[in-house]
Amino acid sequence: MCLACEEQEYFFRVWCADFLARGEMPPGVTTDDLHAMGLPLPKPAAGGPAQVTGVAKQQRTERSTAAFSCDSPDE
Repeated sequence: MCLACEEQEYFFRVWCADFLARGEMPPGVTTDDLHAMGLPLPKPAAGGPAQVTGVAKQQRTERSTAAFSCDSPDE
């Protein structure tokens, strides 16, 4: 994985962790995505249930095909 890919993955994890720290689910991210990244599910804030973003599954942002794509070979 190239340095740009590693940096992009790192900042995405930090972005997700920020939402999780507030007890929220990151928009566009599923519980399966969190498990794949090794991140915990959001903890309920103040003893209540975990907050839901209210975004329908079809409306969640998908990763754009125009986004950065690494062309370096895997090592």
